[in-house]
Amino acid sequence: MKKIFKLIVLLCVVCSVSLNASETEKRIEAGFIEIAGLVTDAGNLNALENAKLYDEKGLLIATTDSRGYFKGKIEYPGNGAIHFKIKVQKSGYQSFVQTENWGNLGNNIRCAYYFGITRNDSKSFSEMVFTKDLSIDSVIAGLIKVKEKTYFSKKIETAKKDNQQVLFKIDSEYYLINDGGWLKIASPDELISIDGKQTVKASEINSVIKRKQIKGMSPSESKEYSYEIYTK
Repeated sequence: MKKIFKLIVLLCVVCSVSLNASETEKRIEAGFIEIAGLVTDAGNLNALENAKLYDEKGLLIATTDSRGYFKGKIEYPGNGAIHFKIKVQKSGYQSFVQTENWGNLGNNIRCAYYFGITRNDSKSFSEMVFTKDLSIDSVIAGLIKVKEKTYFSKKIETAKKDNQQVLFKIDSEYYLINDGGWLKIASPDELISIDGKQTVKASEINSVIKRKQIKGMSPSESKEYSYEIYTK
């Protein structure tokens, strides 16, 4: 009888240890991404108060204050790749969904987000940077770079309007622009290869090819030309 009792006690102890280990493992596996940032009007970059951010389960992450600032946490499985979504909602504005697919970045992940949302179907935007400092002062300071990038993007869109040119001069600098991006070049005298079959000066490119024809473009390591454009 004593042996049976001891066996029962031993089994109870083993089960208890196993359950505790399982719970500990779950706690270790679960991780959090600390996020902070700003929600602004995409058109003028003014701060938007009372914008709400939700995770993909519909749980509230954070709400912006009068400066458009928010701070919160997103839970994720601690092992392997990281996948999550952030939905930004503000009364009178179009909802915006940010989808992230990251590799295994380990623990203690912190990042700042800058969301620009719109009242209509015009372009919303988002920018993300990994940073240890999620304070309001640091996040607002980071907005300067976002503004510069946003204003430059608007200049590009304005330059592209109602034409199919490839070479543009913007703020005294020269750029090769297609419908997917741009390359800054040193001068209009730079040589460009088109499909590896034709080489022209950048200043001549607008009379040779249309922007909509470009499938890709990149700097080149060739000694004969500086950039390559592909149409196939």
